[in-house]
Amino acid sequence: MTGKPKRATGKSPTRDEAGRVSRRWLDTGGPRISAVLLAAGASRRFGGTKQLAMVNETAMVGRAVQMLERSRADRIAVVLGNRSEEVRERLGDLGARVIVVVNTDFESGLSSSLRAGLGAVSEGSDAIVIALADQPLVTSQLIDEIISRFLETGSAVVAASTGDLVAPPVLLDRSLFGDLSALEGDVGAKQIILKHTPFERVEVEGDTLLDVDTRLDLEKAKKKLG
Repeated sequence: MTGKPKRATGKSPTRDEAGRVSRRWLDTGGPRISAVLLAAGASRRFGGTKQLAMVNETAMVGRAVQMLERSRADRIAVVLGNRSEEVRERLGDLGARVIVVVNTDFESGLSSSLRAGLGAVSEGSDAIVIALADQPLVTSQLIDEIISRFLETGSAVVAASTGDLVAPPVLLDRSLFGDLSALEGDVGAKQIILKHTPFERVEVEGDTLLDVDTRLDLEKAKKKLG
């Protein structure tokens, strides 16, 4: 996809006691929402390079990049780590919106990949959407719904959920970039989400948020996709 994406538009929200955002957007063209795709893990439970597992004739990481390119995300940072050269080669030519970041410290934990991705897109971004490369049932429509909820409510956190499960994709407002940068070890954005309750939830059905950790998970996702 090479066409210029439409910039997310909406009025500047205000921050109140519920933690909603209160500031002007960073530029006059409306809010700029970027995405960080985490694709650096070692896939130990999977028994192979999970990022390269094929889903409907496309490597799982490539499928995730294509999904984000179809969304309203302005810039997309793809964070690689384990077998990064092979994964990057499989991605092939990428659109102008995509930035590839190699996290050489990926074995230290998830937080290092979050920092690497954030560093690539934080300048000029009003919020970021954190997505995982191993959620093949997540769609660009869900990403766009999360962005729309942010624009409508101004909530500093908007997360996907199904029942009691809260999981990526999750949007974090710029006011939380410092919290994200301060994370250490093998932890993700969940503790930031829990610190900012109540937060906005975008409810999804069924196995949309399925995280492929094992070969059985992969087969389940393939069956869902048909």
